[in-house]
Amino acid sequence: MRISVIIPTFKRPDYLAKALRGLAGQLRPADQIVLGVREEDGGTAEFLATSAYAVTTATARKPGVIASMNAALAKTDGDIVCLLDDDAEPLPDWLQQIEKRFAEDPRLGMLGGRDLLRDHPEMRDREPLTARVGVFTWYGRFLGNHHRGGGGYRRVDTLKGCNAAARGDLLRRIGFERGLRGEGAQVHWEIALCLDVAAAGFSVAYDPALRVIHHIAPRYGVDQSHRGGFSAEGLFDMVWNEHYVVSRRLPAGQRIRHALWAVLVGSLDAPGLVQYARLVLRRDPRRKERFAITRRAIREGRKAGCA
Repeated sequence: MRISVIIPTFKRPDYLAKALRGLAGQLRPADQIVLGVREEDGGTAEFLATSAYAVTTATARKPGVIASMNAALAKTDGDIVCLLDDDAEPLPDWLQQIEKRFAEDPRLGMLGGRDLLRDHPEMRDREPLTARVGVFTWYGRFLGNHHRGGGGYRRVDTLKGCNAAARGDLLRRIGFERGLRGEGAQVHWEIALCLDVAAAGFSVAYDPALRVIHHIAPRYGVDQSHRGGFSAEGLFDMVWNEHYVVSRRLPAGQRIRHALWAVLVGSLDAPGLVQYARLVLRRDPRRKERFAITRRAIREGRKAGCA
């Protein structure tokens, strides 16, 4: 099998160096590495001009990770296309494990693994492992937990894009969802891709033995989810994207349960009624703003997805 790796990157050359260093140390080397680079990112261009890494670059002429990934994907020729964030450093057996899994199962469409988060190392090292990873529950909630997945190789509903791989022909045919909001990370593109892979008749699987060290680089733009910041626009985009994706791809029953969960319960970041009550008890100064933004994003995202 021929293996391509795509890395979308934007103004993070110090972190990109770690990702490329991890790829250079693979037991099974990559056949092709393609970077999706935005045309205004002069810092990355300067870094690549003086580095010794053999990479191909693809220029993205629009903001956002989707444009960068689609530009990079168009230049790939691998039987397998691996997806790696520019702040994720793969362990030496990463590509070897990926090739093995795809060779074993011809119906495997997409594979992902564990990202070892380094934002709060002491806390992360104490976190208990869980088997509930990448699950869309019967009551309509998406569970992540990819960073602390335990157990063995199994099928899941969703993966995390910082550590994933897909069959090349399948991924090039599907592409990455272009209708998402945002000019940065464009949260929830992974949900769209995993649902599209499953709809094409292929399985989506998670293997906690497939690991990368996730260094958690800063994000540029309004999207500060999982970076400790708050942006009204970033929150709206995050919630809108999720409901847009679900409304376009899931059957009516699942769409209804998903909407009910979001409206009645939600999360502390995007509160429904239950989580809003928790924010009141915590005296969160942004509780009313979060609640109002979430309700509007749910309504407008669902409307756009059903259009």
